[in-house]
Amino acid sequence: MKHFPDPPPVMERLSRALRDLSAVERWAAHTGNGGPSDGGAPDGPVADGAWEGPRFGVATESCDGMHEVVGITWSAPPGAGPCGAPAEADRAVLHSSVRALLDMAEHESGPAHTVVVLTARGPRVLSCRLGGTTVTATGAGRD
Repeated sequence: MKHFPDPPPVMERLSRALRDLSAVERWAAHTGNGGPSDGGAPDGPVADGAWEGPRFGVATESCDGMHEVVGITWSAPPGAGPCGAPAEADRAVLHSSVRALLDMAEHESGPAHTVVVLTARGPRVLSCRLGGTTVTATGAGRD
């Protein structure tokens, strides 16, 4: 009988997924702007303002690998006024970004909370929490 290895721990899967998703976000941001598809340098330094934009917390509940968005909250930066619910197009981007991350992290069941910034160059996932594990775009995390 064949023995399959145990799946990697949550932190390892989530870190790998966040790195992979960040690479896709960087590629998308460079497309048509002197990035790799135009022969420009890939993954240059992060430009000022690369993380600026409305910040949203996206709560999900997953069952058998299907991720349902159960809530979206807006995180106001200090000194900012209130913000209404995100527009339908922004909601679609938030749903897609979060579901892609959870799929890449092989998250099958349970709650998750993901923080996403909608920048001028597209969505950027800042962090994701699965159970007791939080991983940020800078790689910090805990189990």
